[in-house]
Amino acid sequence: MTKPRFNPDLLTVPLYVAGRSIQEIREKYGLEKIVKLTSNESPVGSSPLAIQAALEMMAEAHRYPGVGDASLRRKLAERFGRGFTENNFLIGNGATDLLRMITQAFTFDGGNNVMADATFPMYHILTTTFGGECRVVPLDGNHRFNLDAMLAAMDDDTRIVFLCTPNNPTGLVVTQDEFDRFMKRVPEHVIVLMDESYYDYVTDSSHAESLGYVEQGRNVIVLRSFSKASGLANLRVGYMIAPAELAEYVRHALLPFNTSDIAMCAAAASMDDDEYNELQRNTVLKGRDYFESSFADLDLQAIPSQANFVAVIAPPLGAARLTELLLQRGFIVRELTTFGMKNAIRVSVGTMEENTAFIKTLKHVLETEGVAA
Repeated sequence: MTKPRFNPDLLTVPLYVAGRSIQEIREKYGLEKIVKLTSNESPVGSSPLAIQAALEMMAEAHRYPGVGDASLRRKLAERFGRGFTENNFLIGNGATDLLRMITQAFTFDGGNNVMADATFPMYHILTTTFGGECRVVPLDGNHRFNLDAMLAAMDDDTRIVFLCTPNNPTGLVVTQDEFDRFMKRVPEHVIVLMDESYYDYVTDSSHAESLGYVEQGRNVIVLRSFSKASGLANLRVGYMIAPAELAEYVRHALLPFNTSDIAMCAAAASMDDDEYNELQRNTVLKGRDYFESSFADLDLQAIPSQANFVAVIAPPLGAARLTELLLQRGFIVRELTTFGMKNAIRVSVGTMEENTAFIKTLKHVLETEGVAA
């Protein structure tokens, strides 16, 4: 049989490696109870108002999407204020879909995009997909973005700089002072992509306020998501906020009917679920504090996080071995090699019951292997 003609460039695109699933681990190890602390999902399920809205919209499942997009964009504009209108917003099939649209819109005829070495891997994957050059800048010695080095990596053919704040997988933020200095020096032709998918968990008052630059009409695009804080990861709804001219341009990369009315109506309903939103945020913040104090008690080096996960650097036994030992006991965590960190794990915040069970098991593993504090 004659082989089809393959695109050689496609073979250079790295694959995204998703976190291990509950079913996969159950089948591999024959375990009944699995605790998934790997994908930064909501620890308390989905917004009840979102579920109800999705169920009601199921009656229209035989129709193509037609009403949810404009309604959600209008609602977002009303919620954010600042003089934004629905034209400042674009809805995607998750934030990753918006990353695809943005990268496709600006990465053509070559060009380069600037990103950190330890951050969300889709920036590298999508830049390569669209034929761009990845200019990868190491984090500094404190696991933070080296914004000066990122500026130095730019030239006349730089299209996008990707900043994730809080950063996945470190959980650290770009501060207002850092961002203001950066924005004074960034070339005017460069798109500054602020991926704020974990914004809802930030308690640090120094976190950069990126929307002010959108108001000014600067080349800044902000991404946020309903996957985490609204518990809608499976429905895939993200949104971007940008100057209207940029949003309209990126819209040309939007696929027809890219997000269902079922998902968008659920997302809109979740915005009004104050009881759920408070419960979800408080659960994450308490769990995050518990993890950080527990890791300190175990003499593990954790990075102080502003997201719904905590990264542990250079754990005893090594990240890969520790991850495997935890898997064998029914706890799924994320080994971070594919995120650019060679010897680290990331632990998502679960319910307090899951968190305490995890720490108990982690301590037992370390003691059993003779490396406990």
